[in-house]
Amino acid sequence: MCSISGAINIFLEPIPFLKNKLDVMNHLQAHRGPDGEGIWVAEKGCVGFAHRRLSIIDLATGQQPMSDEYGNWICFNGEVYNYKELKEEIGCVCNTSSDTEVVLHAYKKWGEGCVEHFKGMFAFAIWDNQNKKLFCSRDRFGIKPFYYITVDDVLYFASEIKALLPFVKSIETDIDGFKDYLAFQFCLGGKTLFRGIRELMPAHSLTIVNGYIREYRYWQVYYNL
Repeated sequence: MCSISGAINIFLEPIPFLKNKLDVMNHLQAHRGPDGEGIWVAEKGCVGFAHRRLSIIDLATGQQPMSDEYGNWICFNGEVYNYKELKEEIGCVCNTSSDTEVVLHAYKKWGEGCVEHFKGMFAFAIWDNQNKKLFCSRDRFGIKPFYYITVDDVLYFASEIKALLPFVKSIETDIDGFKDYLAFQFCLGGKTLFRGIRELMPAHSLTIVNGYIREYRYWQVYYNL
């Protein structure tokens, strides 16, 4: 199952007590990953990831957060079923047997378009060190969860909403989300039951670069009759 979480100041300013905040998010999601945990904080302290691991693929060397030789970092939840085929297509040399490392190589080759090559279920965040960009994405049908909130220029994300609640200034119900839930048993358009907390929609990606947050759809269902 695994869990991911992280925080980034959208203007790349240092985040006070970032390591402690990541520890809290990891603790609140500990049940999702009993086999390991890891935390990474950038040297400037403006961005960091946390991960709890349930070992499925590459039991020995698949620890996260994971980095590559370019200084990019990833925290990943899920499984890319075609990672072996992608590894061969890219022609990359990997230090692990995990699909997570292949995702990093795919991002290096195709950029944000890498998600169009993945077959599987996933939610992940990548810190692009060269371009000083955060890239997050969720699988086409939203099998793996991804929630986020922005507070005082800091975007926090996590696999579960409760890992974000310590950073909410006031816990309030999102009335529109609640109406959606009563009518449909789920919330529409990225809303949740908590005011200010959003869900990254299925088949959507999110980027933060130069102080700008962008969320967009990367895949759509087309019916050819």
